[in-house]
Amino acid sequence: MNPPTNPFASILLPLDGSPEAAKAAGCAIWLSGELNATLHLLYAAPDPLPAGDALAQLHFPATDRARIILHQTQAPAEVAVLDAIDRHQAGLVVMSARGVSISSGINLSQRLGRVARAVIERSPAPVVLLPLHYRAALPWTSMLVAASGEAAANQALETAARLAAALRLKVSVLHAESDPGVSRATPFGTYADAAHHEYARRMQGMLERGLAACRTEECHAVREVLLRHGDPADMLLDQAGRQASSVLALGWHGALDAGRALVLKRLLEEAGCALLLVRKIESPKVRLRVGAEIGA
Repeated sequence: MNPPTNPFASILLPLDGSPEAAKAAGCAIWLSGELNATLHLLYAAPDPLPAGDALAQLHFPATDRARIILHQTQAPAEVAVLDAIDRHQAGLVVMSARGVSISSGINLSQRLGRVARAVIERSPAPVVLLPLHYRAALPWTSMLVAASGEAAANQALETAARLAAALRLKVSVLHAESDPGVSRATPFGTYADAAHHEYARRMQGMLERGLAACRTEECHAVREVLLRHGDPADMLLDQAGRQASSVLALGWHGALDAGRALVLKRLLEEAGCALLLVRKIESPKVRLRVGAEIGA
């Protein structure tokens, strides 16, 4: 039986030459080493430079330059990144939420740069996004995953479990319950309090759906399940702070329009750890042939 392939064997790191964007380099270098992955460094600029000059302009650490493949392109940055994800079959994209604009003091209150927004809204690969208040803390030790029962959250849990198992991280899964309840944490798969059996069944169901495609060792990365009452963004930020989580994972639907993705917007503004964003990939729609069409 062939061993499972590494879904994170290729990592993409887009940089624009700004110190703010370069903050993602340390995280990407560490991930590529731990995952035994190829690190593709992408630089979209009007005039390609010799490799050494380009790496220096991108503020890429000199000691790690032998471990990456540099790609330079004259295409617009958003187009270049999305094309590179497909071209290099990236299993992860690592980037800062803002780049040259914030390094230049432009639109300091804006959550996301133009390129980062385009990437997280359209990337088929999970994105490790470093928010404005990101505090580098390597190596990663733990991951907090937002659970809601929605398909996007299930996809995020699957990705998080696989990545956590590969990185030997401890995973906590948090569901913020809007109804009054009692905050609690339990080992994965066990619920001691019979008074909360309904919540237990719901949480167990969410876990089973999210981990259905994972191998046993990936499921074992999940160490505890937490149920808390309150606003989801408040609970995620509070729990991430309590546990000193290295990364906070969540699924989303890929639209940052007004009134949507409110939890993600809060995390972009306030989180101090990396965010692992998994966009829900819609299944292709199948048109059923009926009536006379069947015999056509």
